[in-house]
Amino acid sequence: MAALDFGMALARGMLPKAEAAQKDLLNLAGGRNVFKSEDWWNKAVDEQISSGYRTVESQNKEFLMPTGEYQPGKKQTSTSYGRSASIGGLSWWSPISYTPSYSPFFGYGGGVEARTSTSYIAPEGAVFTVDPKTKEKQYTSRFYDVYGSKREDFTAGELSDIESAARRGAQQAKRIAAESKATRKKRGTGGVLAKARIEGEGPATGLPALGEGGLGITESILGGGIKL
Repeated sequence: MAALDFGMALARGMLPKAEAAQKDLLNLAGGRNVFKSEDWWNKAVDEQISSGYRTVESQNKEFLMPTGEYQPGKKQTSTSYGRSASIGGLSWWSPISYTPSYSPFFGYGGGVEARTSTSYIAPEGAVFTVDPKTKEKQYTSRFYDVYGSKREDFTAGELSDIESAARRGAQQAKRIAAESKATRKKRGTGGVLAKARIEGEGPATGLPALGEGGLGITESILGGGIKL
């Protein structure tokens, strides 16, 4: 059974067109350039059709390690409090140094707002450079999607697209198999016996027919017709 990466499976019409469903499959496979068997792709799509495809719950940041692999960082959130104002198209945020009381009916009161920020702590040993101006560490990192347990069903139109793509993929696979079989058959009849003429037919290669001639009896032997 052939092994396919995401692009090959997509080209064969084995995968749904819905972008969110494709991202789910990419996450399950482990990346675009990871090869999986045809059976693996088929079962993954069948699971999406029966149970729905997973949706992104949040994002996390991963950091480059000396090995060349990426490792997730530790996510932490912090909340700050302050008041925002705007005049003449200019806006600003004024933080306050205390934690205000909160009411489910009136909020924080006094125009105070809460802002939550997210930061990530790099794993120990992560690759970094030092900014020459700020002297701060600059890590090589990237964001990735974190999937939860929530799933979303395909729409009727998306299911119709999957069915049509599956039919096209099956037809393409049959055509490729037929072409491959014809090529092997043609290659198998291209040997010495296929090129030799049958006894009684005209010469095609300048050689005698199979079974004609003998050792030193005919002029077709090497040097037999040469006059010195």
